[in-house]
Amino acid sequence: MRCAAARMTSYRAHMPFFGHKSRHEREWDEVRSSAQDDLVALGDDIRALDVDIAMPGVTQEAKDRYEQALEAYQRASQIFDRARQPEDLAPVSETLEEGRFAMSYAKALLEGRPPPERRAPCFFDPRHGPSTGDVEWAPPGGSPRPVPACAADATRIRDGFAPHGRQVAVNGRQTDYWNAPGHFGPMMGGYFNGFGGGSLLSTLLVGSALGAGLGLGAEMVGGLFGDGDGGDGDGGDGGGWGDGGDGGGGDFGGGDF
Repeated sequence: MRCAAARMTSYRAHMPFFGHKSRHEREWDEVRSSAQDDLVALGDDIRALDVDIAMPGVTQEAKDRYEQALEAYQRASQIFDRARQPEDLAPVSETLEEGRFAMSYAKALLEGRPPPERRAPCFFDPRHGPSTGDVEWAPPGGSPRPVPACAADATRIRDGFAPHGRQVAVNGRQTDYWNAPGHFGPMMGGYFNGFGGGSLLSTLLVGSALGAGLGLGAEMVGGLFGDGDGGDGDGGDGGGWGDGGDGGGGDFGGGDF
């Protein structure tokens, strides 16, 4: 088995240059840079398992999950290299989500912990990995609603603290991704494509002041996570938040990886 370091491409040396560009070029640079950060983050996390995965006594299941994570990273890298517009980044983040789940699974096996369930990623930052449950969260100006969260963010919220939300750069300033403009929609929505996609995120934020910032509006049309057809924001096919693939129902559940 070749180590991850020998099979990964580093993207740190290819950061975008912000000069005198059109609005669309600046927006593309912003969202591409954020996707690049997520790609680097997964690569670093996989690489951190290189030594442990090569130790004697490691189970074949752990090795298989590690390989799945590495293959997903490589596919995401190839899709990223071909991307030319924000819409092209949805399959990048969708593939990164698959890779992060596999990486989290392998890491749990290596550490002797129960592997994670196949659930939607943490709503607050998909880089936190698969959610462990739902937590009641009220966005500014909105009422409480259940959202999928990692264990750490769920604990923060229950203890009265803010979650560690995914920050993205907009016009040179950091903001939570759910406050970001529409060109971040395909990238962030891609993380949830197997669990209801953009409609899941629209449903999570409906009725809050954030909806306007995301471009969702009262009619849930367009904007960050809108699909452009004025969907009714019911989060999928009726019950719960989408079927998570071919094996789950509500509660953000999913099928086998």
